[in-house]
Amino acid sequence: MKKKKVFKGFWWLPERPKKLIPGTVNFDPQGKIVLELIGNLHEDENLLIFHSKRRAELIYGIDSSHVKISLLYCSVTNHDKSYRSNFSLTTYRIQFILYGIHLLNINEKIFYKLNFNTDKLNKWFLRSNYKNSYTFNSNNQISKFSISYDSSVDKFLFNVQIDNNFSIEILSNSWQNENEFDDISIHQIYLIKISTIKAITFFEFLEKAERLNLFFELAFASKVSFINLSIFNFQNNQEELKNESITVYYNRVSFLRENAQYDRPIFNFQMIEKKFDKILCNWMEIDSKLLPILNYLVKSFQNDYFFDPSNFMIVVNALEGFHRRFRDKKENKDKVEIPLKDRLNSLVNEFNSIRNFKRLKFNTFLISRNRHYYSHFYEKDFKYLYEMQDLINITFDLRKLLYCCVLREIGFDDELLNMINLELL
Repeated sequence: MKKKKVFKGFWWLPERPKKLIPGTVNFDPQGKIVLELIGNLHEDENLLIFHSKRRAELIYGIDSSHVKISLLYCSVTNHDKSYRSNFSLTTYRIQFILYGIHLLNINEKIFYKLNFNTDKLNKWFLRSNYKNSYTFNSNNQISKFSISYDSSVDKFLFNVQIDNNFSIEILSNSWQNENEFDDISIHQIYLIKISTIKAITFFEFLEKAERLNLFFELAFASKVSFINLSIFNFQNNQEELKNESITVYYNRVSFLRENAQYDRPIFNFQMIEKKFDKILCNWMEIDSKLLPILNYLVKSFQNDYFFDPSNFMIVVNALEGFHRRFRDKKENKDKVEIPLKDRLNSLVNEFNSIRNFKRLKFNTFLISRNRHYYSHFYEKDFKYLYEMQDLINITFDLRKLLYCCVLREIGFDDELLNMINLELL
């Protein structure tokens, strides 16, 4: 999904199967998905008057290779009608392309499997399917070497049963490319397979893939892009499985920065391998209590290079909300309002045994006064304000605290938290 794609063919509305319009879909991973038609799907109606006709949940297409295409959530962005000619030019903004199928409707429950790989999984798993061996001579120089790998089948790595319906399988594969200079390049990818017993909708599957991809983004604290994303469906009115893949194209919205400072994971597979199944199940089942806290954490990475006090407010409010939702029952039996200072102290003390966390210094009184000032702008709090660089530093330290809080809730104990590299945040 990193490369631009062009789909040329004919397009029509499902309810108007005889009205085929020539046109082109342009997919730009860094921009928009646009359908440009030489004509109008509602040629007999004025789009400027009939506003309801300016949107379509579903548009069908077929390209020059006779592959079926479904365009989802389409809206007219431009319509030029030339009265000197007998056609118009219409441009649609598209949200999703499903290449290889005509959906009956956007909520059709026909999908049972989704596969994807990303641009950073190799860095996260840190495992190789290929082996190197070397022979040294008496001068301790390499006299012979060999490289071997098995590309005949996918290598099983991990399988996690999320619930009664969903399971996640992780595979790796290797292959070689030979170029004109007789060099050999060995490549390796990791493939994530999400499977379900009962067929579900495209959007339900996409939500699972997005949630799982966000886990890897959390590990890197930066954006992780799909390289490819494919879904598989049941044959219509049959129990047999249809193994032809349907490729999905869309533009992901991610609040994480494009690249972290070192582009290395804060935690990787080897660190959490023994507890990976439990952590992954907890992650995929995150409920409404933790989700807004997680969203605040993700958003806190958005403006590292354009800092303003709102960055500070996002993290502090998330920490307060986390303590209120996940620690109040243990520490607030009398149900009285706990000051922000005390909530922060409680969370800081919880992680004082973590090696990478001990060096961080939190003046919870000053943090509370700064939050109060930026919330209400009372002049009495002005004297407690951090200088801008100090505010930046304390925000990044508080973000490390929030990061640990989220990891704790999905199953990271002190042993695992001691392995993660908070300096990369």
